[in-house]
Amino acid sequence: MAPDIARIVARGELVVAMFKADSPPFYTEKNGVLSGIDVDLARSIGKELGVPVRFDRSGASIDGVVELVGVGQADIAIGRLGRTLRRSQMVLFSTPYMLLGHAMLINRVRFAEMAGERPLKQVMRDFKGQIGVIAHTSWEEYARRHFPQATVKPYPTWPALVDAVSRGEVAGAYRDELEVRAVLERDPRLALTLRTVTFSDAQSVLSVMVGVRDTTLLSLVNEVIGTRADKPSVASALKLAR
Repeated sequence: MAPDIARIVARGELVVAMFKADSPPFYTEKNGVLSGIDVDLARSIGKELGVPVRFDRSGASIDGVVELVGVGQADIAIGRLGRTLRRSQMVLFSTPYMLLGHAMLINRVRFAEMAGERPLKQVMRDFKGQIGVIAHTSWEEYARRHFPQATVKPYPTWPALVDAVSRGEVAGAYRDELEVRAVLERDPRLALTLRTVTFSDAQSVLSVMVGVRDTTLLSLVNEVIGTRADKPSVASALKLAR
């Protein structure tokens, strides 16, 4: 048995790092029970290893969750985690289990002030306004990479960021299409002040993350992902989130 697999089997449990704040439909806790797309995937991995799963939600941030794997405190990290260059220096990425297009929630008034007579595509390509992102997540890196002329402003939570763009504190909120679309689906009245823009040329690749030495575990995770019958999509995730 490979050393990384033997370690988990000998311990008798698969330790899964996951952020403490719920993110439905990927992971949410109700009455002490965790459920969701990512929870199901983690349990499928544990089942293949023949051990139960223990979720470690002690990470102080999304990046902190990844670091738990990097320092060996957890076997895998999961929870709507996107690949970044920074994370690639401390963990290995599984094959993608879901792809989410990038999108922006835009304040209509702020955007009109910036755009003038220019078409939407040109404004987005040369975006020079303030973009809000959730702090200590992959979106900080994505925003700086795709909008080098913009000012990136981190916010502690997604609700705080949505509130900021609604008030015009920032011109746009940058995240995946699932969350951006869900904002207006939950409250259609916000369409009076907000609009959405999706980017067909940028995607967030969601992966399970494992330690840099755990190559056999990575192979097993990839097999579990590849053989799943219920592969999640944006459409199915939106239905679950409602």
